[in-house]
Amino acid sequence: MWRALIIVPITILSLEPQLRFWIDRGSNWQGSYATFNADEFLYSGYLNALDQGRSRRNDPFTGRVDGAGSSFSETAFSIQFIPPFVISTIARTLHLSAATSFIILALIAGVLASLSIFWLILSITSDERFAATSALFVLVLGTLIAGQGLIGVLLKLDVIALGLPFLRRYQPAASFFLFFVFCTLVWHAFNSLKNRRALLGSLAAGLVLTVLVFSYLYLWTAAIAWLGCLFLLSLFQRREYRKRDFKALAIICAFLVLALVPYFYVVSHRSASLDELQTLISIRKPDLFRLSEIVGLLVLIGLVMAVIRGKIRRDDPRTLFAASFLLLPLVVFNQQVLTGRSMQPFHFEVFIINYTTLVGLVIVISLLWRTVTSRSLIWIAIFCALLGAVEVELTRAFAVGDLKKDEMVPAMRLLAERARRDADDRVFSPHFEFMQMLPTWAPQATLLAVGSVDFGSATHDERKEFLFTHLYYSGSSDDRLRELLHGVRAELAWSYYVKYVVFGHERVRKALTLHYKPVTEPEIEMEVKSYSLFVNSFSRSEAGKYPLRYIVVAANSNFDFSRLDRWYERGPAEPVGSYDLYSLKLRE
Repeated sequence: MWRALIIVPITILSLEPQLRFWIDRGSNWQGSYATFNADEFLYSGYLNALDQGRSRRNDPFTGRVDGAGSSFSETAFSIQFIPPFVISTIARTLHLSAATSFIILALIAGVLASLSIFWLILSITSDERFAATSALFVLVLGTLIAGQGLIGVLLKLDVIALGLPFLRRYQPAASFFLFFVFCTLVWHAFNSLKNRRALLGSLAAGLVLTVLVFSYLYLWTAAIAWLGCLFLLSLFQRREYRKRDFKALAIICAFLVLALVPYFYVVSHRSASLDELQTLISIRKPDLFRLSEIVGLLVLIGLVMAVIRGKIRRDDPRTLFAASFLLLPLVVFNQQVLTGRSMQPFHFEVFIINYTTLVGLVIVISLLWRTVTSRSLIWIAIFCALLGAVEVELTRAFAVGDLKKDEMVPAMRLLAERARRDADDRVFSPHFEFMQMLPTWAPQATLLAVGSVDFGSATHDERKEFLFTHLYYSGSSDDRLRELLHGVRAELAWSYYVKYVVFGHERVRKALTLHYKPVTEPEIEMEVKSYSLFVNSFSRSEAGKYPLRYIVVAANSNFDFSRLDRWYERGPAEPVGSYDLYSLKLRE
């Protein structure tokens, strides 16, 4: 009964955006997934490329693939390969599209996340009722502790995630549960009275950590930081168990070393743009005011006071585990003081540390209030479910874009069929959503190459050239670019993309870096002037640099083909749903 208390609401919350999307579209649904996070199109595009049999190192947006006379550097996608390889293998076996895989993944990720946290809290507290309620509490309130979702909107913060952030597919959704499985196995390794069980726990924890290393950077580094916190605390508080703790740590670290040798070899061959994408900076400035840090520190102080007053035993393993989770935010968000390096710490804040802080909180609650009535737990669960529904409802912000993307699917499927005969085609569409989603459905390269920075297949200058060429064919004026660089509220995704291609992530969003420097008006005018020069000097050599095979436009858009027709012969329109598909041939 109590396990159903978490599985049922989390399942509903995980599927709610998709259920809502299905209801809205009805019989017109073309197969698209409902968006949880604005970055998901990158992951579904890469997943589709793997489904098509492309190599681990590829860029589905530019069509560039490792091999065949070209060298392709490692990227965050190719390094963190286990989740997409597992998903794509299952998808090929069951003949599922990338979009369908994402729909199913949302369900599975929600269930696995709830069960893994349930198992962790149950192992620590031995209270199934409390563990079930706590799992729901952690997964729902994680959005609030990250300063995202509803509280971020109300306080007008720089909101990066809506809904339940752990469900972003496939990162971290596919491997999120493994972090808490790792923590549970460490609990058994450190606290099992039977040596055999402790040994098995250590071996299993090491194996899970190895999988995490090649799954998601921010999960495995957080896991190592947490393990370090736990071990240091145990040295001072569990002296009689030092030998056993050392043995468990040694086994886990042996697995870690074996994983890190190939990992760092692969990382050493990373794309030059990967550090730019991840906004790797040199800094030793403390970072002390994130909400998860503040909550963790306050609860940690309360825990220490309870120990001093004798309400909680200092050597209780539950006390140590709670303290390790509460200490983790301070360690993770201030590691740069020692290392001198910081890399988009918001990933920790939104996708894992917010949840571990709440795990620490519920363990402390279990220590202080040993008896919580079932009625109280049910009311807490109802509150969490309602709050979760409100958080998930905020993902309606993606509804308009999802509608457009779903209407585009028939044209994308037709392009996928054409690609079987026409290899290495490049597609242009003035619609940003089409350029985002085409790789999820078809193998053709896109002129805009939206993911080229994420997949490390293009330099900064090349990405600007892709953008300027796209704007040129779209008929965009200088004023249009200026408008986009200032930000168009009705076109947030498109405006953001234009700004970050031109200036970089770290110049656009404060949350992505500790060295934020906003874009200035003179810089915008300089880029507008650069685009004007590009348009005025555009020639056939420029048109032939990235030759196009197809263009897709909305049937009722009254698109101006004048610039495109100057360089291309355009075939007759092929109506496909709400869009028209034209074949193109570069003029002699």
